[in-house]
Amino acid sequence: MFDLRSLVLVLLASTAAAQEGNARAETIARTSSFAKAALAFIESQAAQLHEPALKAAVKALLANPAPTFMSRYPDAAARTRAHQALATAGLIDPAKVAPTGLFPPLPDPAKAPQSFLAAPGGITGGHHSYPGGLAEHTAFNLQSALDLETNYRKRYGITDLDHDLVIAAPILHDSMKTWCLQWRADGTELDQATIAGTASHHIFILAEVLHRGLSADLAVSVAGAHEPPHLNEEKVAGFLRAAALLAGVDPVQRGLLRSDGKLARPPPIEAAINHLSDHDYVLAEPTEQVVLAALGEALGTSGLPASERRWQALQAQARVPALALYAALRSRGPAAVRELLRSKP
Repeated sequence: MFDLRSLVLVLLASTAAAQEGNARAETIARTSSFAKAALAFIESQAAQLHEPALKAAVKALLANPAPTFMSRYPDAAARTRAHQALATAGLIDPAKVAPTGLFPPLPDPAKAPQSFLAAPGGITGGHHSYPGGLAEHTAFNLQSALDLETNYRKRYGITDLDHDLVIAAPILHDSMKTWCLQWRADGTELDQATIAGTASHHIFILAEVLHRGLSADLAVSVAGAHEPPHLNEEKVAGFLRAAALLAGVDPVQRGLLRSDGKLARPPPIEAAINHLSDHDYVLAEPTEQVVLAALGEALGTSGLPASERRWQALQAQARVPALALYAALRSRGPAAVRELLRSKP
C-alpha cells in the first residue's frame, strides 16, 4: 500500500514550488496586451451564451477555473482511492502514474491555483508555453470554431447547430491547464498525468462539466477536442468514462454512454467543430523551439542562470506572441525579432 504520509509531503512540496512560480507568471501576464485582449474576446463571447446554467458555469470558470469536483477528494486517502479506481478500470497505468502524480497541487478546490490569464497553453517548451498562452490559444480556437460554424451553415445549409455549444466547448476545453500546468519556480511547468490515453487536463474538465451538471451534448463536444468522435468513438467514450468515474456519476444515466460502452447518441456536429478548431498547435508546437533559440540570441541572456534565461524568454513571448516572433523571423530574420521586442516594452 502506498505511504499516505509520503504522499502528503510530496504534495506540500509541490504546492510551495508552484505558488512561487504562479505568482511570477501572474505578474508577467498582467502586462501582456495580447493576452488581455484575447481574454476580453473570450469573455465577450461567453456573455452571448443563452442557456442560463451553461452561461453561468462558463463565466464562473473563466473568472475562477477551479476543479470543484475535487471536493470529492479532500485528503490523500481519497485521492489514493481515485487512483486505484482508475487503475482498476484500466484508465491509467499505475506503473507510469503514481498516486502522487495523478492530481496537481490544489490547496483549495474552490479556488484555482492560477488565473486563466496567467496560465500557459501548452507544456514546457511546447505551444503557447508562456504566461498568457492559454488565453491566446483559446481565443484563436474559439474564433476558428465560430468560423467553422459559419462555414457549415452556409455551405451545407445546416440550420440547427447549437451556437452555445460552439462557443462553450473551446472555451472550456483547456481551462484545467490552469491547474495542471502550474509554474515551477524555475519557469518550467508541472507534468501532467496520462488518463484514458490523453493529458489529464482534458479528463479533468470533463469531470468538472459533469460535476456541475451540464449537458451530455456539451460533455461530448468538449471531449471531441482530443479525438474526433465520429472517427474514434471508442477513445472519446473512454474519456467520458474516466471523467464520470472522477465526478462520481453514472455515464449511462447521464446520457453519455450506452450499457455497451458506446456513445449514447450519434455525436453532435459541434463536437467535430470543437475538434477541428483545436489545431492551433499544429503550427505553434513545432515553431516554439525555433523561437526560443532566436530569443536566446535577441535577449542576450547567455550569462544568466538557466532559470532566469527561461523567465526572460517567457516574458518576451508574453509581450509578443511566439507565432508573431516566428513569422517575423521567417520573413525578415533575427533583426526583426529584436525590432518586435523593442516595439513592445
